[in-house]
Amino acid sequence: MIKYLQFLLLCLIWGTTFAAIKIGSDSTPPMLGLAIRYVVALLLLLPVIKLTGRKIPFDKSSVKLYLVVGVFSMGLSYLCTYWAMSYIPSSLSSILWATFPLFNGILAHFMVPAESLNIRRLTSIFLAIIGVVLILSDQQLVFNAEVLSGCLVVLLGVIMGSYPNVYIKTHGKNFDPLVLTAVSLLVGGIIHLTGALLLGQFAEMSWTFRNIGAAAYLGIFGSALAFFIYYSLLRKTEVVKVSFVTFLTPIVASLVGLIFLHETITLKEIGGILLIFSGLFMYDFMKYYRYISAYKTRPRMAS
Repeated sequence: MIKYLQFLLLCLIWGTTFAAIKIGSDSTPPMLGLAIRYVVALLLLLPVIKLTGRKIPFDKSSVKLYLVVGVFSMGLSYLCTYWAMSYIPSSLSSILWATFPLFNGILAHFMVPAESLNIRRLTSIFLAIIGVVLILSDQQLVFNAEVLSGCLVVLLGVIMGSYPNVYIKTHGKNFDPLVLTAVSLLVGGIIHLTGALLLGQFAEMSWTFRNIGAAAYLGIFGSALAFFIYYSLLRKTEVVKVSFVTFLTPIVASLVGLIFLHETITLKEIGGILLIFSGLFMYDFMKYYRYISAYKTRPRMAS
């Protein structure tokens, strides 16, 4: 029961983070907002690492892993998303992020020999691409250069975030997930704090309870707690179950944006996300099929 509650909580947290980013995007410069978010997360994670006696390795391979995840995921990927959220609805950003597993698959084809693409997976990627094109073809986007640019930057962020995931598969064999999260957040935090200082973003920041609260929520729940739950689920739950987060997060985010931010969801966005979901399901169809088959053959308790 606990793992199902954790799964539900993870979907709710990641589904609300897009709205939280959107809330602060108008008056919180992106790099400063990320720096605050990461500092808050580190204030929670570093004491946990200390109290649990975890060691932080600094050998060559570990440092390279920290830098890859910190620069590409916590640095560039999140920066793309934060910048784009100034121009696009939170629900649309979450829908575009649903393509994340598919970009992982494309990069894995070139970086992981055992994970090459086949006809079914190529078809699933093509379906998802059609879904993205359908979303971007919406008249509200085509005739608004800023919104269209925001969508393309989000997709760039998705690609940036996919690379560390694939890199971990090939180079991150024995690592502590909590340590990796904390150190990579530290790397990303240094990048964003330096950028915020150089660009004078502290002077641009509106230090309101609303903005600081959004950054604190993203740090405590969206970073520290969400990653802890995610890695905990990976350790004790079938990967196929955890992958369902990909399907549920955009739905939660779209509902939150609709109810609390009064964002609109067009028919083309709905059609696009259905195509993306179809591609996601087809991409890992055999994994789902094996899981369902195994579930059906499990012995039932006598009533």
